Amino acid sequence: MKNIIFFKTPNDLRNWFEKNHETAKELFVGYYKVHTKRKSITWSQSVDEAICFGWIDGIRKKIDEDSYQIRFTPRNPKSIWSTVNIKKFKNLKKLGLIKQKGLEAFSKKIEEKSMIYSYERNNVKLSKEFENEIKKNKLAWDYFSNLAASYKKASIHWIMSAKRLETQKKRLQILIESSAQNKKVPPLRINK
Repeated sequence: MKNIIFFKTPNDLRNWFEKNHETAKELFVGYYKVHTKRKSITWSQSVDEAICFGWIDGIRKKIDEDSYQIRFTPRNPKSIWSTVNIKKFKNLKKLGLIKQKGLEAFSKKIEEKSMIYSYERNNVKLSKEFENEIKKNKLAWDYFSNLAASYKKASIHWIMSAKRLETQKKRLQILIESSAQNKKVPPLRINK
């Protein structure tokens, strides 16, 4: 059975990391939801502390109606550094809060595995040929062109990130068919 710890303050978590960051393999941090009015650190505060010691947060999982937990582990050199976490690291470093293991983890990051999420990429473009294909279907173009920029960007990344042209074209067709039905592409739908 995993031991979930509810830290009341960032300093409580920092103390845990001070004692355990080099020997522990994982940590399950518990969080109380706001409606409970029970004191616990926030996700953002816990990520700040984890970055200082070279650890990374994992997937959030529900415990019950009032709380959830996130698993933290030492950061693997191959792990992805998001734009948010890179900014956090730089700010924490300026404040002098980063410990040796945090510095080591950041120095081992692989540039190609940093800022790779579709919403972090500025240069992903739909080819003119593909854009013209969407425009051929007026319903699809009207729907697609009026969506939020973030959705369009994620959709374009989904299409263009395919390695093979054949797969890109297949995904483009899915986008056109979905847009013509006023729907997002299946991977980006909340209720698939």
